[in-house]
Amino acid sequence: MRRALAFGDGQSRPAISLRALALFVVILVAFVIVAPTLRYAVAQQEELRSLNADVAEARERNAELRRQIELWQNPEYVEAQARDRLGYVMPGETPYVVVDPETVTGGESPAEEQAAERQAERAAATPWYLRTWESVQVAGESAVGDEDPSGLTVPTDEPTP
Repeated sequence: MRRALAFGDGQSRPAISLRALALFVVILVAFVIVAPTLRYAVAQQEELRSLNADVAEARERNAELRRQIELWQNPEYVEAQARDRLGYVMPGETPYVVVDPETVTGGESPAEEQAAERQAERAAATPWYLRTWESVQVAGESAVGDEDPSGLTVPTDEPTP
């Protein structure tokens, strides 16, 4: 004899067996137990992929930095970088500054152009700290204004001739 549960009056709805109900409960409990574990495992897999990508990226960066260290150990490379980046020259060499023809404006006489080229060459040959000190001196000499009794320079509205 088969036992079955009937919902309602038993006439219009099919009966559910106890065996089917027990199987459904077991599957539901298994899903409730396994689902969080699977979700945690998937999250760990994703984190592992992300960390492996970070490690690979760090290894590539490390390899690039090692290549740069090897380059900087070469005296010829250091000399080339000093020439390119800082404009340094060896003693006895004459530095030349190449001016882009598109940036040069017309209207200057050849003598003025030569004087400007010589000044540019001197500026390129002069160390940066001397040029900086020279600009400080020029700025100190070009004070415009009247002397205040306290010794401070007071600017005036009148233009200086």
